[in-house]
Amino acid sequence: MNNSGIKKINTAGLIGYIVCILLIVCSISCMVVTAIGTAAAISVSKENVSARVSTNIDISSTGNFLEKLNKYMNISGVENLSDLVTEDGETVEVNDRDISEVTVAKTEGGSFSVDVKTNEITFSTARIIASLVVSFIFLGAVTVMLHLLKALMKSLKTCETPFADDVIRNMTRFANSLIPVVVLNMLCGGLWNAVTRGAEIGLTVNLGSVLVVAVIYLLVIVFRYGAQLQKESDETL
Repeated sequence: MNNSGIKKINTAGLIGYIVCILLIVCSISCMVVTAIGTAAAISVSKENVSARVSTNIDISSTGNFLEKLNKYMNISGVENLSDLVTEDGETVEVNDRDISEVTVAKTEGGSFSVDVKTNEITFSTARIIASLVVSFIFLGAVTVMLHLLKALMKSLKTCETPFADDVIRNMTRFANSLIPVVVLNMLCGGLWNAVTRGAEIGLTVNLGSVLVVAVIYLLVIVFRYGAQLQKESDETL
């Protein structure tokens, strides 16, 4: 590879190295905040508590507002939001996981006013503490991943070829560090979903993150093959 290409790689490595340092600082700061939040949650109560959360949303518009809103607002058992319109603006109870009552009233000028009331959500301090602990572990995994990424950027900013052994070694370590980050991220999503929506604890699958890990591993294979070809070329010369 010519000197111009190597300089671009070195420059990209230098920029990535600086960005990694900034991200590590942010990650550690988030860990500190999460640790404080965990300690506070433990000190407040070790017992489960319940709370009722309700939300009222007032929306007014003219024209075919309900038809447009129907594309974005899905309520179980309700095919069209226009079916909820009552002459006296009476409240309609619905059997939805998030919504308990909906009131759609027609106002002057042909506009509509929509009031939505959410279902009761029970919060458990045990779940909140568990979510914070897993979040802390997740941030720790992210910090380790960023350190390994920083090592990769450091090797790129000083390398004479992108197929150098230390570049490939650091790239492999970085790829391996992504697996626990992705798994913990999906677990965190499931835990916080259970906390905020009162649902069962589950694993939230993020196909985008899985695809990113697969692409990184594919790059590792490509770089290993490129290093092998370069080694064979050097031995031939």
